[in-house]
Amino acid sequence: MIPSFRPCLGSFSIFALLLLTFSQLFTPSVADGYGMLGAGKWLYKPVCGHTCRRLIYNNPLLCDGDNATTHVHRRHLHGATNPPECFLKDAAFLRTMALCMANLCPRDNVPISVIEEYWESHLATGTVGDSSLRPIMSYQEALMYAHQDIEEVGASNVPYAIEGEPLNVTSLVRDEDLVQYYNAQTWFERIERDHGRNAIAIGVSSVFIPILFSLFRFLPTRPLWYSRLVAMLEKPFAGHRHRNPTVADLGIMPTRGQALYVLYLILTQIFLAIFPLVFSLPNSIAPTRRDHFLVLIGDRTGALAMADFVALFLFSSRNNILLWITDWSHSTFLLLHRWIAYCLIIQVSMHSALLLASYYASHATESQKPYWIWGIVGTLAFVVLWPASILPVRKKAYEFFLIFHQVFSAIGLVATFFHIYKLYKYNWGYEIWAYIGGVIWFLDRFLRLLRMIATGYRTAVVTPVDPDSEYLKIEIDGVVAHGHVYLYFPTLTWRFWENHPYSILSTFSGTTRGGSKPSSDGEKRSSTGSVSELSSGSVSSSSVLGRPKVTVLLRPMNGLTRVLATRLGQQKSLSIPIIVEGSYHANPAIRNLKSCSTLLCIAGGVGITPVISIVKSFEGVKARLAWGVRTEWLLRSVNDEIQDLVKRGVKVETRISGGTNGRLKVADLVKEELESGDGGDLGVVVCGPSAMADEVRMAIAEFGPKANRGLVFVDEAFSW
Repeated sequence: MIPSFRPCLGSFSIFALLLLTFSQLFTPSVADGYGMLGAGKWLYKPVCGHTCRRLIYNNPLLCDGDNATTHVHRRHLHGATNPPECFLKDAAFLRTMALCMANLCPRDNVPISVIEEYWESHLATGTVGDSSLRPIMSYQEALMYAHQDIEEVGASNVPYAIEGEPLNVTSLVRDEDLVQYYNAQTWFERIERDHGRNAIAIGVSSVFIPILFSLFRFLPTRPLWYSRLVAMLEKPFAGHRHRNPTVADLGIMPTRGQALYVLYLILTQIFLAIFPLVFSLPNSIAPTRRDHFLVLIGDRTGALAMADFVALFLFSSRNNILLWITDWSHSTFLLLHRWIAYCLIIQVSMHSALLLASYYASHATESQKPYWIWGIVGTLAFVVLWPASILPVRKKAYEFFLIFHQVFSAIGLVATFFHIYKLYKYNWGYEIWAYIGGVIWFLDRFLRLLRMIATGYRTAVVTPVDPDSEYLKIEIDGVVAHGHVYLYFPTLTWRFWENHPYSILSTFSGTTRGGSKPSSDGEKRSSTGSVSELSSGSVSSSSVLGRPKVTVLLRPMNGLTRVLATRLGQQKSLSIPIIVEGSYHANPAIRNLKSCSTLLCIAGGVGITPVISIVKSFEGVKARLAWGVRTEWLLRSVNDEIQDLVKRGVKVETRISGGTNGRLKVADLVKEELESGDGGDLGVVVCGPSAMADEVRMAIAEFGPKANRGLVFVDEAFSW
């Protein structure tokens, strides 16, 4: 019976790993076991049977079953490779196999039931069994007839089977002829098992580490030692930049905490690509130690690369389930996604290079086979993604990067599947990794579609906040959302599929009641690796509950928002069709603020609106807001909300760039609050330009480990 492929929507993301256990549901295989090698499947069971067959299966056979019960000397009919049915009825082959297995299998303590299972399903096909192809006699019968043949001619007159020579009569097998095949089968079974287990270790640990380290949030209280440790880990691994790119836009510097995950990732990828390192000589598969290295590491790097699919596609997805069950932010997962991609590209490249060296002698024929061609396609697809995804490309041509990234990721995934299928069919379970990556990738997009359908096709009203249209306001009637949403402007450009994230407030026109936190602001994305499309939301205020409306404030930068500002021109307002995909939550760490007795919120530019939402979400907590703006027009646009916060008892301080008070001294603000006599934990929230966010982060790393009160830091950023 061939199992069917039945992926379930409920197995999305992290639960897709469970498909390794229940892989028979979508792996139509006739190979031994279910799942994959190292987790439910095996290559050679028993090794002794496969070894005996490996020695004599190329010997030309008579393929005559008429004399299956009597031993006679026969003249062999030379011909082509033996067809499968020959192995089922040729008396000399069956009896020789039985004698060989009776001699070799007891050394491995193989149960008779395993021998008989092999005999009933593998004699015709070899490694991949087929129970419908049964020999004309059982193992016990063949062994009985073989012993009768030996008695008939005398033990001293029984010939020895020689590889490649005609096999006409019952023959014995020398141990010295078997050893290279026995070593090869045992060694290859062992390393393939290790490939599978190492790959599972990579796939599972890369996903479950965020879950493990997020369990600390369930402690009854937040220990001071833990708060100090987290503050130390918030510092950039090198230098003082995290949200701001490193020198020459080489990339984003991870924090110390993120660097620990990256270090674990790199070390495990290297270690598990090499170890366990097993040698077994003489060996018919790998005759030299060099061949052992090439085959073992070449195959294993390919397995590890496919295991990277799990975290690679999960961490980059908008519907990442880890955003619900951990306190790691979407920006963190995107940063780790890039590091996992680097590891995958290196593993794929090593897999291709090492096996090219291993197959050098047979390259002319192997390179013409479909599996080889698909392997080249997959390798190239992943390799070219690297230069097309570097930070300068993302900043200067974000739309190009996005479509190129999606297309070539899909090509790499599909090519990987066909590379495996053309070589192994569904036999060894390697295709499961492609299934898991595909389930995550396609289900993420399916859920995006459902979110768009839920909110529907709307009309947005765009108005300028200031005379120069430095800031714009987008209002969408009839939508209730929170966190942030992705907006599509299908009539704005010919690239109707383009979309970007925008922080919002879900509210009703005529009231200040809002949803939960938005995500970020538009000013920061230009310095974190993409076009500045992300913005923050605002909402008009009144005392009367009205109709649903979402309001977004944004600062036009490059790309889509600049086109929108150009379309608006000198008009007072612009009505434009829009599709809303949401709601999403980019930073689940905000949940940790519930343990705080004091909030310090620092905002820059349109980052004020996420901060307003957070303050309102934790009403009753002592709160302080410091806001730096570029223009008084922006200050006026949210004046009602600021006044509402003042009425709620929030201490508010605003600064206008170039004013007499100068810019905010954010480090002093953090130090002052940490050293205050207030009891309980302090929550520090920052949302604004990258330089401001990095300055706050450095202050947290400097003063947090010395503070006598707990600290929760939230960098409300959404970057790519």
